[in-house]
Amino acid sequence: MKKGYKAAIYIFCVLAASAAISAFVIFAANDAFALVKSGEERTFCLDTEVSVSEVSKKLKEEGFISFPLLFRIYFSLKSDKKTVPAGTYTLSRAMSYDEIRYELFGIGKARTQVRITIPEGLTTDEIIDLFIANGIGTKEKFIEVINDYDFDYDFISLIPANEGRKYRLDGYLFPDTYMFYSDSSEAAAIDKLLSNFSRKLTAEMMADAARAGYSVDSIVTLASMIQKEAYYLSDMAGISSVFRNRLASGMKYLQSDATGLYAEGYDTYENAGLPPGAISNPGYAALEAAVYPANTKYYYFVTGKDKKAVFSKTYAEHKRAIANIRSQA
Repeated sequence: MKKGYKAAIYIFCVLAASAAISAFVIFAANDAFALVKSGEERTFCLDTEVSVSEVSKKLKEEGFISFPLLFRIYFSLKSDKKTVPAGTYTLSRAMSYDEIRYELFGIGKARTQVRITIPEGLTTDEIIDLFIANGIGTKEKFIEVINDYDFDYDFISLIPANEGRKYRLDGYLFPDTYMFYSDSSEAAAIDKLLSNFSRKLTAEMMADAARAGYSVDSIVTLASMIQKEAYYLSDMAGISSVFRNRLASGMKYLQSDATGLYAEGYDTYENAGLPPGAISNPGYAALEAAVYPANTKYYYFVTGKDKKAVFSKTYAEHKRAIANIRSQA
């Protein structure tokens, strides 16, 4: 009986070990060769040149691979390169190790790229139209992605579900010049803009905003108004101070002309406080001004013929400034 029991235990252990090894081989092979993997394209950013070992860890952390050690071994067998250059790459969980290697080093069949410049202050609709004009995506899919796609950024979970908000990601599509693959998915294209936003609005800026009583979304909304109202960068901090002084003093209406042009329910002549969301996608200067306004006692401004902002402390001063501008016509 004892011999039979030991034999049964031995056979069980062998079978269990074989099953575990087989499962590992299947999972590892799928990870390396993308046999049945799936996933949307996302950006993978390296700020500096790093070792293959560090890249494999980062690929695992961001969900592109499951076995970093296996990736390093495979990489060393396929290439004599020890580091990966800095850059922004488009990767997917559905890629094999070879496809990831090709992307990181530009090996193999070249994918057509398109250079797109997104100016500061465009609306989300205008950005969508810009992508479509350059052969990327469809309007319907972009709207779906912007409103519903599960992007992996902490700030997105902080966006309030305000009633009347036009698009969830209004204000977060960071303006800049980008290189996109012409076959990029809508999610990959938007992810690149969000990734840039996440680097521009720093933790220090968010902390300073919070100390002043502003959420990330309220800062983004305020910045979008500043972006639309200011013609010159030098006016942004002053315009920010006007809006923030009004909010701090309890004035009911911000009275930003630009808000009335965006969407129903956004007009700050008719609706108290900040609008339900951003009215444009602001650049860094506007974000910085929203967080760090000029220290003033201004509550009004008007734009002159030269597009410079003229600031006033009182309504009487403001009326005189308007009259002076009109007299110059």
